[in-house]
Amino acid sequence: MPAPGGGSAAALSSALAASLVCMASQFTLSKEKYAVFAPRAKKILAASSRMQTKLSALLDEDVSAYMNKDMKKAIEVPAQVCCLSLELMGFAIELLERGNKNLATDAGLAVLLSESGFHAGISYVRVNLKCLKERAYKYRYLLKKLNAYAKKIKVLRKKAEVIVGYSFGW
Repeated sequence: MPAPGGGSAAALSSALAASLVCMASQFTLSKEKYAVFAPRAKKILAASSRMQTKLSALLDEDVSAYMNKDMKKAIEVPAQVCCLSLELMGFAIELLERGNKNLATDAGLAVLLSESGFHAGISYVRVNLKCLKERAYKYRYLLKKLNAYAKKIKVLRKKAEVIVGYSFGW
């Protein structure tokens, strides 16, 4: 069985990012030193936990879309991964800025994993749209939105590199 494929790998990458965001949030909440940030860290923890569950489900949905040759799902699933990845990247950066400094490397890795999930997801949206041909026009708005998100991802990446004080290297 040729699964999981790239769309599933995109979801997995971002699910791993969500897991790291959860962990960094929990460790931030466990330290009195970060009490001022605690209310926001709780919200990040709750949201990233839901995202981790959703991304794990999207992994399975991508496999199903591939096995059933469901092109609509093969576009919508990685698009959802992109949207969640962008939000996760923002959470990871908040943790880099204000969270437990002992977890900065984990939050940094969450930035990279969510960025990777985003780029993989948008690649699969683009490829699968080409397969639709005559029906692809229905998804132009989606691709336009994701292209705008790609610009935000680039800005967030640079922001994360400024926070940590070095380039992530690619």
